[in-house]
Amino acid sequence: MNPIHWANVSFCRIQFYKGYTDPCSKYLGQLPFCDNFPSMTVGKAYLVFYELSQDAKISWLPYAIILGWTVIVNLLILLGLKKLEFMGMSQSLPHLKKTSIIRNYKEDKDSEFQSYNSNNEHSNNFGASPHLEKPYLSSYNDRIKDNGGVEKWIDEFRIDLERHGLDIPLKQVTLLFEDLSFTRYDRETKESTPVFNSITGYARPKTMLALLGGNKTSKVTLLKCLAGRVPVSGSLNGNLQANGLGTGATFSKLIGYVEKLDAHQPYLSVRESLQFSAALRLSQEISPKSRRIHVELVLNQLGLLPYSNELVGSLCDATGKMFEIAKKITIAVELAANPSILLLEEPISGLNTTGTLTILNILSQVSNSGRIIVATLTHPSARTLSFFDLALILTREGHQAYFGPVGSNCNNLLDYFKSILNAPHYSRRESPVRFIMGALGLGIKTSIIPLLNFSEIYQANSLQKINNEEICSIKKMNKKRRRNYLSSTYPAPYSRQAILVLLRTQRFLWRNVQYTYGRLTGCVMIALLMGSLYFQIEYNDIYGATSHTLYIYMQLILIGVISANNVVPQIGTDRLVYFREKRAGMYLPIFYPLSWAVGEIPYLLIATLAFLGIGNGMAGIGTQSPSEFMAYWTVLFLFTLCLTYFGMMITFLAPMPTLAAFAVSILTSFWVSASGVVVVLSDIKIYRWMYWSNPFQYAMNAMTSISFYCNTKGCGSECRCPRLPDDSYVWDRLATLRNLSHESIDRDILILSTMCMLFASLAFVFFVVMKHNSPPHL
Repeated sequence: MNPIHWANVSFCRIQFYKGYTDPCSKYLGQLPFCDNFPSMTVGKAYLVFYELSQDAKISWLPYAIILGWTVIVNLLILLGLKKLEFMGMSQSLPHLKKTSIIRNYKEDKDSEFQSYNSNNEHSNNFGASPHLEKPYLSSYNDRIKDNGGVEKWIDEFRIDLERHGLDIPLKQVTLLFEDLSFTRYDRETKESTPVFNSITGYARPKTMLALLGGNKTSKVTLLKCLAGRVPVSGSLNGNLQANGLGTGATFSKLIGYVEKLDAHQPYLSVRESLQFSAALRLSQEISPKSRRIHVELVLNQLGLLPYSNELVGSLCDATGKMFEIAKKITIAVELAANPSILLLEEPISGLNTTGTLTILNILSQVSNSGRIIVATLTHPSARTLSFFDLALILTREGHQAYFGPVGSNCNNLLDYFKSILNAPHYSRRESPVRFIMGALGLGIKTSIIPLLNFSEIYQANSLQKINNEEICSIKKMNKKRRRNYLSSTYPAPYSRQAILVLLRTQRFLWRNVQYTYGRLTGCVMIALLMGSLYFQIEYNDIYGATSHTLYIYMQLILIGVISANNVVPQIGTDRLVYFREKRAGMYLPIFYPLSWAVGEIPYLLIATLAFLGIGNGMAGIGTQSPSEFMAYWTVLFLFTLCLTYFGMMITFLAPMPTLAAFAVSILTSFWVSASGVVVVLSDIKIYRWMYWSNPFQYAMNAMTSISFYCNTKGCGSECRCPRLPDDSYVWDRLATLRNLSHESIDRDILILSTMCMLFASLAFVFFVVMKHNSPPHL
């Protein structure tokens, strides 16, 4: 039934049936199959010896069987597409983790009140006790009953947190930027291009500032520069400070940057994502209890408590509010760091009207807590822009056209542009934002070309003078402030960073069913198949010896190639998350590849043990004694780890995962071909260097020596070492043919260990050196 067998039969028939017509009598003693069939030709004797002659007689049969398989498989595919419906996997963690004080927040306050009363008796088990005493909890139960309002209870809860010293205080700052200019340098044309020029403004606590206008990159570049993330492709000039602090480690701690791309670890729950960010970015002076309570408050503030136990990667299937929830998680991860200034790239992009209003209401609440909100917006509606207190508008050339209040329904903004002489006429039917963008030549209709220099008009306007006076007063206040500078770039110590990143990677591996459990299940199934296929084959003849060596060869190919290829898409999927975390300065970058290198070890130990215990146990290879079993397992584990590290190295070397997968497939194919099994070393010409740099051949030689070695020289007349029909020893024949030596096992193990270290070290080097492993700044 095997299509591979019939394809082999077809090829062998073409090659041997009518070819190789020399009689076998010429090669007696040279070709084993000719010794058994001296009257046949060499080609036919080969087919008979390998039991292919009967199948090769009918020339059309292989084609018919392969074509039949093609038809059957396609019919099964069509039937499966029509009949089978795959349901989504479990979207939650296996069990509910203990949460902090705040209960699951419902949209309907009445139903929340009722559900809270019904669950009141279970409060001790649900998990409030890790943080507060029972009398402290019961007092809150009474307050909810008396007041009947969850929101009022939350406010009182925050006040009591302050009394008990469990709150995380927010440092309120004032953001000031003067004459900011950014110039990008093009290496190809060797020219400098201004992105924005002479941008001045400020934002006090509880202020929402919108960045509008400009070209495709100017306002996003401005937002990055305000966050202290100056792109490496250019230079920034001007004065940027928060409470008198310039850019640096202390300034970065005040910043939370919400990127447009919602990149998160898919196998962490929403709560765990926030806890990871809080543990790495909050000051180590804050107690773990306060951090956990802070995370729960952020989850409640953003309405994420109902999804807090869901895996992030499953939320796209769990709800129809995919984009809205993803954006909430991105904002929540930054708020977990308790920033004083929150900057957002297009926070409402891709959202419908309901989602837009939800996000803007959340940002308003965040701003009311004392934070500064700065967000870029593209073609917002008047209702959307009215959520913001201030607006900074850029011209297409990157100059400042406006900085000032927005007003209700954009009235202040509209009055300013309507008051400009020779400005386009405003129609009440037209949206205020559309009118302003059209006047600047930035609207959807590109036919309107502004003839006015709005930058010069703003510089001459009284509004600009008012803003300058406000900036001067802010500077005077900043001079009186005490400045405390951080001594380290990272809030968490290196040991804590390493542990948290390693645990996060372990969660990725443990919960990734397709990768981890698929790998283990695959090893078990392949071991059962190969073990049953090679079940108790004795190697007292050339067939048995060949079968045993081919078992080891197939074992290495299957487990090695699968390990090298499977790790590529996993790291490729996780790379965007690393980029976001590196830009946020959460941990030392080298801990990321190190966590993958260490995290794979326990899973490979278990997978190779399952393969060896089942498959080799059934086939009787490498299991004759405990020492032989341990030696064989050691080599198989080191080989699998070596190929896994090789896949990691190529992934970090290649700019794209698809290219890395292609390179891994090509190189492992070369290694398999040049391993000295199918083509022995003496016959390898061009690719002899591939043999000596080949982990396959070192593992194959060591495992073959462990399985077949028998001391033929010292066993005497009653030697029990397996013999071939010509009375030669199996070990002697293999050792001569493959250049094997039992004394070289330790050397082969040492070389495999060195290769593991080499590939892992090169993976770290490529991760640090290659530019595509650094997060893009624009």
